[in-house]
Amino acid sequence: MSPEDRRPQATQQVVAPPEGSIADTFARLLPGIEMQAIQGVRDVLLIVDGKDARRLLETARNEPSLACDFLRDLCGVDFEANGLEVVYQLFSYEHRHGVTIRAKLPGQDPKIASVCDLWQGANWHERECRDMFGIVFEGHPNLVPLLLPDDMLDHFPLRKDNPLAPLL
Repeated sequence: MSPEDRRPQATQQVVAPPEGSIADTFARLLPGIEMQAIQGVRDVLLIVDGKDARRLLETARNEPSLACDFLRDLCGVDFEANGLEVVYQLFSYEHRHGVTIRAKLPGQDPKIASVCDLWQGANWHERECRDMFGIVFEGHPNLVPLLLPDDMLDHFPLRKDNPLAPLL
């Protein structure tokens, strides 16, 4: 039995956000960006191409009707053959709403624009994401390794194609 056969098969029902949600605000403000909107448990999820993520995130931060002034989290996800994602979880203290933005990247040579200038808290998150997944955050002020040795540039521990060490 392969590892894929042992994984539980979850059926994920995709639910569109309700009319008038934050997804509609993003769609109105950014008509040229193709995005998929899904209603999550807590937030609306917006899935975009990595090349469009910076524009979407700038709008989330700077648009008064969104005012997402807090970056709750930034992390990477490896979807194997479907590439990588950078996931941004944002919150607005003024409007008391949140949004999760998932930026899709290719599995080979993944690059995305840094958001350190929008949220200073992104600095360490981007460095950790680079260490663990190999995602390069273009424009980052100091993208040096945070968790790994400086010379460890040949593999990334949280990538699913990274071979695991045998148990002793």
